[in-house]
Amino acid sequence: MHLLGAPHTNVTRCSKPALTIVNYERYEADSSARGSVSTGRIKTRIHCALFVLVLVPASSRAQNDSSSSSDHETIAQLIEQIKQLQQQDHDLQERIKILEAKQPQASPVAQADPTSPPVPQQSAEQTPLPDVPPAPPHDWRDPHGMQLLGFGEFNYKVLDQRQPELGTEGFVPGSAGNFYTGDFDLFLSAQMSDKASVLSEIAVGELDHQTFNVDLERFLLQYEFSDYLKMSFGRYQTGVSYYNTEFRSAKFLQTTADRPLIAQFADEGGLLPSQAVGVSITGAVPSGKLGLNYLFEYGSSDTVRPAINGSGQIDDENNGNHVNVGFFVRPDVLPGLRIGGSFYHDKIGNSSVPSTVRIGQTIVNAHAVYVAHGVEFLNEGFLIRHSVDHGGAVFNMPAFYSQISRRFAHIRPFFRYQYINANPNSIFEDVDLRYGPSFGARYDFTDNIAFKAQLDHTVRKDQPDLNGLQLQIAFAF
Repeated sequence: MHLLGAPHTNVTRCSKPALTIVNYERYEADSSARGSVSTGRIKTRIHCALFVLVLVPASSRAQNDSSSSSDHETIAQLIEQIKQLQQQDHDLQERIKILEAKQPQASPVAQADPTSPPVPQQSAEQTPLPDVPPAPPHDWRDPHGMQLLGFGEFNYKVLDQRQPELGTEGFVPGSAGNFYTGDFDLFLSAQMSDKASVLSEIAVGELDHQTFNVDLERFLLQYEFSDYLKMSFGRYQTGVSYYNTEFRSAKFLQTTADRPLIAQFADEGGLLPSQAVGVSITGAVPSGKLGLNYLFEYGSSDTVRPAINGSGQIDDENNGNHVNVGFFVRPDVLPGLRIGGSFYHDKIGNSSVPSTVRIGQTIVNAHAVYVAHGVEFLNEGFLIRHSVDHGGAVFNMPAFYSQISRRFAHIRPFFRYQYINANPNSIFEDVDLRYGPSFGARYDFTDNIAFKAQLDHTVRKDQPDLNGLQLQIAFAF
């Protein structure tokens, strides 16, 4: 009869988990993660073994002599296991102390969520270092950071006079009307660093007989020291006029179908030295709410312009180095307003006259512009002064234009009036006196596609008045 009704298998039930703990060595690699939980389990199993050890003598007195030898062996095994567990408990306590000394102190602000499961901790020795690959060498062919913008146009132009007039951008001079593509422009820019960048503008233009040429309109290495000093090196559009600095060759960026004649590019019959190679410096002047800015340019212009009267003559001015200084203000009291002016000077020649005599060219500009709240109001005046060296003739030639437009939803009607009074004895004899209005409207189908319709009336001295219609589709991509 067994004591307290406990069967003989009670010994094995309590010894089975004790034998499992003997294999505790397999967990040594994860000792830092198991820590205090394993310590509690070992103490529980030691108490269980002691309890069984107390019950075994009472049970062994009720059993027959044939099983006494087996019980003594079991008791000896339990005593040995208890000693081993005590030793393991001592070793585990030492390990926990070592790991706690190695781990950083937890932040007092952070508190553990009692509902979340315990997060196992790893020692610094067991935490693997992140595998950081070495930085690859810079590939200069990688176009990362380069931005590309494209602009195009499709035009139809008709005149009421068949007398030859300047044909540019694919328009055939002397024709009643024809289609042409105008310019196809690519704007490329890349940021080299926080302060350095590169900008280029490439124009593919249509010539006579539907042939095309490639023109590098701008190519600049720009470095921005601060808002007070910004430098550009390369080929730039001169700051001789507001229109020349704000509107590039892309027709999509301007309201009208063409530029005012005074601000037209020189290779399309314009009177101003529109492009140069050199250095351009701009920046702000500390002036509070006045918003004063400055411009300084020093470079070489080589202006080659065709005569606009249809004669086919081409003037090469052989410009010397030029200096251009300008100032303008953008007052905070009226956002969108800009008022300023510039002073340009260089030396040019008259290629139509075989002479080494040079002509001093001075161009004074003043502008007042307001662009805000859907309103565009542009006004510029010029005085072009040509002074022949060695006491020669002096020619003062005024010019101006005024343009106003207002946006209503997708449509923007506009009106422009321009005036040029060039001396017939100067190198601008093909221009002479010209003035007249232009009016029309621009309709934006989307943010990238616009349609323009423009009527022009030009009064020409000693020539019939010239009327024209221009239709244009301009787009950006």
